[in-house]
Amino acid sequence: MIERIHAFRAALQDAAAEQHVPASLGTGLFAPSIREVYDLNYVRVEQPAPAEELIAEAERLMEDYFHRRVILERADRDTATRFRAHGWTVVAHLIMALSREPDRRVDTSMVRELPFRDLAAARREVTVSEPWGDAEISLLLDEAKRLIMRAVPTRFFAAFADGEIAAYCELRSDGTVAQIEDVNTIPRFRGRGLGRAVVQYAIDEGRPANEIIYLEALAEDWPRQLYAKLGFDVVGERHFNTLFPHPLTRLRVRTPRLELRLATRAELRALGELAQRGIHDPAVMPFGVAWTDDSDRPGFVDESIEHHEARLREWQPGDWTLNLIAFHRGRPVGVQSVRGERFPEQRTVDTGSWLGREFQGQGLGTEMRAAALHLAFQGLGATLATSGAIEGNRQSLGVSRKLGYEIVGAHLVSPRGVPVEHTDLELRSENFHSPVDVELVALEPLLPLFGAA
Repeated sequence: MIERIHAFRAALQDAAAEQHVPASLGTGLFAPSIREVYDLNYVRVEQPAPAEELIAEAERLMEDYFHRRVILERADRDTATRFRAHGWTVVAHLIMALSREPDRRVDTSMVRELPFRDLAAARREVTVSEPWGDAEISLLLDEAKRLIMRAVPTRFFAAFADGEIAAYCELRSDGTVAQIEDVNTIPRFRGRGLGRAVVQYAIDEGRPANEIIYLEALAEDWPRQLYAKLGFDVVGERHFNTLFPHPLTRLRVRTPRLELRLATRAELRALGELAQRGIHDPAVMPFGVAWTDDSDRPGFVDESIEHHEARLREWQPGDWTLNLIAFHRGRPVGVQSVRGERFPEQRTVDTGSWLGREFQGQGLGTEMRAAALHLAFQGLGATLATSGAIEGNRQSLGVSRKLGYEIVGAHLVSPRGVPVEHTDLELRSENFHSPVDVELVALEPLLPLFGAA
């Protein structure tokens, strides 16, 4: 039985994946169109292997993702212990097969089959009720479900209460093996036995055509007890080993032409290569630190990646540097940083930025700085923003003037050993009016990380 279940699941995984990447220890199964959905972007491993080798393989295969996930299809407790030692989260999924009659039957007259589109509102309500959920994640999960539906025939059942969808689940089947999945009850309807009713209905619908019916339950969660009462017994176990990304990877700042966010390691590599192609005339140094002078040195790109990743490792709510990468038409075009020092007390940010030369002269510098200032003032509650421009950096000074900064002083800096004047600029929140529309996505739950809650 368990081998047929494994075969059913593997066929479903393969059919749902948009991209297959064979590797020495497993297979990378990815859906780049919805890369934020962990359950469709992972490394599948059929046989146990040393955790350290699996982690290295995941790092290599998943460089273009914020998370890392290795699903061990046949659980191994020693491997799980090693994953945990490396900071990964290990979640055990119990494979439970229907093998006997339920302890009792319940009324299922409130359950009926529905098309997937009719479940949209109920699914959204369940998702946003989770600590990690929001409307954008709900849409991504709907897209993930459509990939599953294209991979295997899927039916949806819903239990109604007070005229509304109150609980739902799905039944996937290849004609001989069926899986009951995505069992959920809307929070305000819990405690009425509707989850049991909808699963029993799915069992009754699946039995005539299928020799095996199974589902999965988290080993540490209470639904496994309900499923046991419904006649399911544990026949196997899988381990989901996940390295979760920094919460700030969820933040998005959007303008008409740009999306500002953190970048994956692969995107940071592309950003470093962009810097190598040139940011400014080599005869002029527009930065207080002459970091671009090293751009042709071996190791520059790797050091650039480390610079960005270190800012997240060192993050403190009172003292932080947010290096937002500006993406234009899906490509990284530059960096817009926002720094807060003793932010809860001072409510002041400092900004800095650069654009690849091939993207300059298009107004993108103004757009990305406006986005950062909107984030600081309207999003984080900053009252003052500071910036500056080295003598000869007309572009940066021009952007500051467009956005309303005032010159408040000057000092000398020596990026190449020769003193040059640095113009000091300030902008108060009440004087800022963004020239472009700016949208902030997923900021509210992140405010405590900035010391802005």
